[in-house]
Amino acid sequence: MRALNIAMLTLFCFLLLFTGIVSAEKQKIISEINEYGGKTVEVTRENGDRGFDEILKIIQLSDRNGAAIKREIFYTDKFAREHGHNREIDYYEDNGEKTHTEYFYPDDVANEEGYYRQIDYYDVNRKMTKEELFYTAEFTAERGFDRSMVYFNINGKKIRGEMFCTDTFAKEAGYGKAIEYYDYYGNRTKKEFFYTDEFVYENGFYRQVHYYDNKGQLSKREAFYADKAANENGYDREIGYYDRNGKATKIKIFYTNKFAENNGFNTVVIYYRDGTPAGIEKYIDKKLVGKSFVSSKRSPSPRNNRIR
Repeated sequence: MRALNIAMLTLFCFLLLFTGIVSAEKQKIISEINEYGGKTVEVTRENGDRGFDEILKIIQLSDRNGAAIKREIFYTDKFAREHGHNREIDYYEDNGEKTHTEYFYPDDVANEEGYYRQIDYYDVNRKMTKEELFYTAEFTAERGFDRSMVYFNINGKKIRGEMFCTDTFAKEAGYGKAIEYYDYYGNRTKKEFFYTDEFVYENGFYRQVHYYDNKGQLSKREAFYADKAANENGYDREIGYYDRNGKATKIKIFYTNKFAENNGFNTVVIYYRDGTPAGIEKYIDKKLVGKSFVSSKRSPSPRNNRIR
């Protein structure tokens, strides 16, 4: 409903600019040649004008052919109380297709919602493909990230969310970016962490993926190791599996090709019972079988010297 109201209001603004509703004395040319090669026109509202209770003024930038490329709209306090934002900027291609819109929120709304600026991006069919949010200092101090990006599928369902962390948070938590993935119903299915160079130097892995079950509990954790750590430790990836209580049930370790060639196995699975290792299995790549202590060739039967 909010998007529909905004779309209708934008259309109304367009009509005001290009019909005789607004008198000439209420239009002012700010620039004869702007950065797009066309004119920049300001349209102001006065008490009694149509739309005065919603719009204070509009600033439109056109290209050299007269097509609107950028339109900035300043809203009244009444509009801001009803819709949340007090200013927006619409961006267009030269064929008139809107590409994205910026919304700016007054302090009271920003403090309540946690973000002060929003950018919605659209495809050629005017469907929103992603939404970018810029957060307030207070929200950022509590959550650790100052910007996020949410992506939508063709049905408008949220499928992915990216969070960009501040340097301060990244230094403490070890990661500077996180990505969440969602199913059709909006439930989080996995979360991906990207770690800082300092963290990688100290811990070895540069990326981690957490997987969640249908109740939102951690079911699997996958870690990817940097080349330096992989060469030193012999493995470049590991997967931990967890039960409903968060206890590890097994850990699967994947070794590098060099390690496998030297040791005869490339995968190890460690099983846990009540948080304690209870068993271990080693797996051998078929390519390594011939070089390992186990051969795929059939061994000759041992000679039996017993007298029958």
